[in-house]
Amino acid sequence: MGFGIGTVYRLLLLFTGLLAPLVLAGCAGDLSDMAEGPRTRDVTPSGFSRSHLPANVAARSAARAFSPGAQLYPGTAQFVGTTESAPFSIADDDRVHLNLANASIASATKVIVSDILGRNYIIDPRVKGTVTIQTTNAIAKSALLDTFDALLRFSNAAIVVGDDLVRIVPASSPGVLALNNPAPGHASARGIGLSAKVVPLEYVSAREMQRLLQPIIGADKILHVDERRNILIIGGNPREIATALDAINLFDIDQMKGMSFALLPVKNADPEAIVTELDTIFSTEDGGALKGVVRFVPNQRLNSILVISSRPRYLREAQKWVERLDRIAGGTKRQLFVYSIQNREASELAELLGNILTDPNAKTRTAEGNEANGGGTGSGRVNAAFQAAASARTNALTSTGGTTTSIGQSTGAGTAIGAGLTNTAAATPASFTATGLANNPAETSEGIRVVADESNNAILIYATPDEYNAILAMLKRLDSLPNQVLIEATIAEVTLSDELKFGLRWFFENGNYSLSFTDAADGAVGSTFPGLSFLFSGGQAAVALNALSSITDVNIISSPNLMVLDNRKAVLRIGDQVPIATQQAIDTTSINTVVNTIELKDTGIILTVVPRVNDSGRVILDIEQEVSDVVKTTTSGIDSPTIRQRKVNTTVVVKDGDSLALGGLIQQRAEVTKSQVPVLGDVPLVGNLFRHKDDTQKRTELLILITPHVVRDFQEANDVTDEFRRQLGGLRALGGKPGNDLQHKLNRLVR
Repeated sequence: MGFGIGTVYRLLLLFTGLLAPLVLAGCAGDLSDMAEGPRTRDVTPSGFSRSHLPANVAARSAARAFSPGAQLYPGTAQFVGTTESAPFSIADDDRVHLNLANASIASATKVIVSDILGRNYIIDPRVKGTVTIQTTNAIAKSALLDTFDALLRFSNAAIVVGDDLVRIVPASSPGVLALNNPAPGHASARGIGLSAKVVPLEYVSAREMQRLLQPIIGADKILHVDERRNILIIGGNPREIATALDAINLFDIDQMKGMSFALLPVKNADPEAIVTELDTIFSTEDGGALKGVVRFVPNQRLNSILVISSRPRYLREAQKWVERLDRIAGGTKRQLFVYSIQNREASELAELLGNILTDPNAKTRTAEGNEANGGGTGSGRVNAAFQAAASARTNALTSTGGTTTSIGQSTGAGTAIGAGLTNTAAATPASFTATGLANNPAETSEGIRVVADESNNAILIYATPDEYNAILAMLKRLDSLPNQVLIEATIAEVTLSDELKFGLRWFFENGNYSLSFTDAADGAVGSTFPGLSFLFSGGQAAVALNALSSITDVNIISSPNLMVLDNRKAVLRIGDQVPIATQQAIDTTSINTVVNTIELKDTGIILTVVPRVNDSGRVILDIEQEVSDVVKTTTSGIDSPTIRQRKVNTTVVVKDGDSLALGGLIQQRAEVTKSQVPVLGDVPLVGNLFRHKDDTQKRTELLILITPHVVRDFQEANDVTDEFRRQLGGLRALGGKPGNDLQHKLNRLVR
C-alpha cells in the first residue's frame, strides 16, 4: 500500500520537528568539544520548565589549584539546556481509510470533519483549492484533524479548533490564533490546529532570543517581541510551538552561572600592557580562535586583570601567563617592600644602606643622642633620609657588693655565663626615624627610599623589584647571624715578695717553669702597652697562677665569664659609686648656704671588652681595664675622697682559646703596723718599752688574664656551657697547698 501525499507531508513535519532540537544540541556539542577537547557528557532529561543544571564539578576542582593571590570564580561552563519532547500520538483502535482525489476543500472538510468526526465546521470564503489523500493503512480518528491540517497547508489554509466548532481559515489570516492555553485532553493540546503562546524569558533578552529563533522556526512564527516585559509571543501549530519552546529552553539559561571569572593581581607591570600581550597570546582579537571565549579586562583601580571565559580551564592558563609577564616586567615600577631583620638592629642597617645608596653630594643632617652608659653626648652626620638619635649598643654587666653566678641566654642566641655579672642590653636602643613617604622623604640618587621601623625591627624599602632584589642580596649577607665570643677573664693582685721583687715578667722569663707563651715581640700586643704581655696556649694560664700561688699571695679580685656579640661592647662593673664634689658655690639668697655639685664616680673593677672575630679564627680585643679604690684626700682641703686607680687600655690579637696575660701595673703602699702590751703600752714615758711599730712597704702587681672563645652557632654555645660546668670542679685543683688564700677564694667561687 502506498503513502498518500498528506501522510508523507505529515511525516516530514514530524521528522523536522523532532530533528531541529537534536541538530541544535549536536551543533552545541560540537562547538563545546572543539573548545574543550574530548569529554564525557551527562544527559539530564528535563521538561519545558527551565531547571538549573548542577554546577560543574571539574570547574570547582580546577579552582582549588589556583594560587591564593588570585581571586577565581569558575562557572559551570553550561550554556545550553536540555529538552524532553512530550508524547505526541494517542493510541486509538477506531481507524478509517481515506480516498480523496482532487476533492475540493469543502468536500474534504465535510467528509473528514462532519461525516467521520461528527464535528461542526465553517469554511472561510477565502479558502479555495483541492486536496488529495489516499491511505494504504487505516489511520486513527484522533489523527484525522492533524492529517487534514497538513493537507490544508498546501492550499495556504489552516484549522482552528474551538470547543464546539472547527474553522477552516486562510493560514495568513491575522486573527486565526487561539491565545489561550488549552486544557489537557483538548484537541489543540494534542497537536491539532494553529495557536499562539506567550513565553516569558528569565535570563536572555527577548530581542536576543528572537535572533536565535529565526533560523530555527522562521521569522513568521515570532508574532511579537515585548522588550519591556521580556516576553515572546510565538505562533503555529502545536508541533511548531513545541519546537520553539525546545529552542527557548536550550538558550534561556543563566549565562553568569556558566561563565568563569578570575581577578588576577598585577604587582609590577601595567595591567593594560599585560592585557595587550594576553590578547595576542590567546588569539582573542578579531578572527582569533578564542575570540568571545576568553576576555581580558584591565582594572586600574584594583591594579589587576579581570579574566572572563566560558571555559574554566582558561583561567589557569591566564594566571600562568599573567605571573610570567608580571615577573618579566618587574623593574619598571617602584613599590614598597618590607624586610624583617633577624639578627641586627633596623636603625643600624637602614643607616648603612642609606650611606651606600645616597648620593655623596646630598645634604646631610646632624643627629644627637645620649650614651646609654656613663652619660655624655655625641654627634654624628647622617644622610638626609635619616635622623637618628645615637645610642651606645652595649652588653652592660653590673654587680655591686658581691658576686653572683648567672647562666642564661644572651641577646642574639648563645649562653651568658660568669661570676659577678648579668648580661643585659643597652638601656636605650637607638632611635632611628625617617620622614614618611607622604611627607617628601629624602631619596637616594636613584630614587630609592629606605626607612627603619624600629618597633617591628624591619626596614621599609621603596624601590623597583629589580632594585629590591639587589638590595635584598646585600641585606641577607649583612643580616647574618653574628658570632659570639665567650670572654673568660681573671683579675688577680699578686704580692711581689722576694722572688718577685723584679715583677712578674722577670719571674716568667727566668723562673724554673716550663710554660709555653709568646711575648710582644710576636705582635700579640702593640707597643702601646710596654708592661707585661704574654700569650699562654691551652690551659697554661692556670698553671701560671698555680706557680705564683706557691711562692706568694695571689688575691683573685674577680673572675668573670661573659658572652658578647661580635663587635659589641661588654662592660663589667664590680664596686661602688662614690660621690665626688665637682663644684662648690655659696647661695647668697639664704644666709650663705654652701651648695655642692655631686657626681657619682664608679669605682672597683671595671672591665670593658670589644671583640672582633676575623675569618682566620683570631680575635681582636679592645680592652679597657680599671681597678680603683677610694682613699682619703691628703693633697688638698677639699672634703671629697681621692680615687686611686690602675688602668689598662690596649688592643690585642689573640687566637681562639689562647690566654692573654697583661701586667706590669705595680703599686707600692706604705703600711704601718702598731702593737703593744695592753695597759702597759699606754703608760707615759715607759710605754714605749711595751709598744712596737713596724713600717713596711707592700708592693703588688695587677695581673689580667683574658681568654676568648669564639662561638659561631647555637650548638657551640651549648657546648661552651656544658664545658664550663664540667670545668667548675677542675678549678679546685688550681689551689696548691691546703689553706692557701687562692685555694680558699677558688673554693668560694666554685660554691
